[in-house]
Amino acid sequence: MTQPTVDELARQIERLSTDEREELLNRILLMPAEDQAAIDASWLAEAERRLDAIERGEDRPVPWEQVRGELGLK
Repeated sequence: MTQPTVDELARQIERLSTDEREELLNRILLMPAEDQAAIDASWLAEAERRLDAIERGEDRPVPWEQVRGELGLK
C-alpha cells in the first residue's frame, strides 16, 4: 500500500470534526523531528540572543496582555 499524498491527507483532515482536528494537530506538534536536537539548539540560541538584546537595552519585552489585545484575543 502506498502512502497518501499531502493533498489526500488534507482532504481527509477536512472531513474531521473540529475536536478531531485539534487532537491531530496536538499529536503532530508533539512528534519529535528527526533533527530535534538541532531544532532545540536553534531555539535555545534564539532565546539567548533575545535575552542578550534585552539585557543590552536594544530590545524590550512586550507584556502578554498587550500582545493579546493587539491580536484581538480575549
